[in-house]
Amino acid sequence: MTKTMFTKTTLFLKQHQRHAKDKEDGASLATDNHSDSSESQDSALADPQTRKEEECLRKLREECRLADISASGNIIFRFACFYDFNFETARTAMVKKYNDPHLNLRMEDKLLDQFQNKVIFPLPGLRTRNMKHEVLYFHACRHFPATMDTELLVRNMTYIFNDMSLTEQQCRNGVAMIIDLNQWAFKNFTPECSNKFFKALQYQVPTKIGAVLIVNAPRWFPKLYRHLFKKMMTKSFAKKVHILKKPQQLKTHLMDGCEQFLPVEMGYWVDSTEIVEDFVDWKRYAESNH
Repeated sequence: MTKTMFTKTTLFLKQHQRHAKDKEDGASLATDNHSDSSESQDSALADPQTRKEEECLRKLREECRLADISASGNIIFRFACFYDFNFETARTAMVKKYNDPHLNLRMEDKLLDQFQNKVIFPLPGLRTRNMKHEVLYFHACRHFPATMDTELLVRNMTYIFNDMSLTEQQCRNGVAMIIDLNQWAFKNFTPECSNKFFKALQYQVPTKIGAVLIVNAPRWFPKLYRHLFKKMMTKSFAKKVHILKKPQQLKTHLMDGCEQFLPVEMGYWVDSTEIVEDFVDWKRYAESNH
C-alpha cells in the first residue's frame, strides 16, 4: 500500500458516514462541549448520577489547567468514564497515563506495516447482542513472539480502541473482542508476550471491555487458560471472558445477522484484506486532515 492509495470502497464509506454522523449529532469529544458555568447552572436540575459526572469532569479539567497538562476533552472524558466518574481514581490514572504514547498513535511507519499483517482489525458494522459494543477481531495464529514485536501488537490493538472511543456513547458502551485461536499453537505465544497483551487489554488505554469471546480453542486451551492466562486478569475482567466450545455460539453474544460481518478467517465471507485496507485508508485520510 503506497502513501497515495485511497479508495472509497463500501466499507470506507460506512466508516466515513459513521464519523460524519457523530459530528452532526455533536457527539464528538474532541473539544469540551459545555462551559463550566453552563454546567453549574444545569447541575441543580440534574439527577445525582449526572451531577456526579459533571462534577468529576469539571474537577479533572481544573486539575489539568492547574498542572498545565494538555489533555483534550475526549481524553478527560475517557478517563472519567473508564473509572466510573470517580474523581480521585480518574485523576490518579490521568497523572500516570495522560502522556502515554498509546493514546496518540498514528497510522504510519511500523504500525502501518503491523496492520497489513491482519492480526487485529475492526469488524465494521458488527455489534454485540445488546447492540452496544463495537467488535474487533484478533487472529492469534498470525502473531509470532519470537520474530514479531509484541509492543506493535499492543499498539495495533490500542489504536483500534482509540478509534472506538471517539464519542461519549462509544466511551460509555465500550468494545468487545473476538479472539480466534484457529491454528493457534505454542509458537504463537510466550508467557511474557501473553502477560503484556492481557495487561494492555485491561489497562493500557481507557477503553471499557464489555466481552472477550474466545473461539476455535484447542482442547488443551481451557487448562492453560486456568493455570496461566486467567492469573493475568483481575477477577472482574475474567468474568467478561467467554471460551466458546463452538464458533456457532457467537450468535448468542452477537447481533442478529452477525454472519454477514464476520471475516473469511472464520469461514464467513467478509474479505479481511478489504476491511484492513479500508480502515487504514480512512484513518490516514482523517489524520492527514488534522
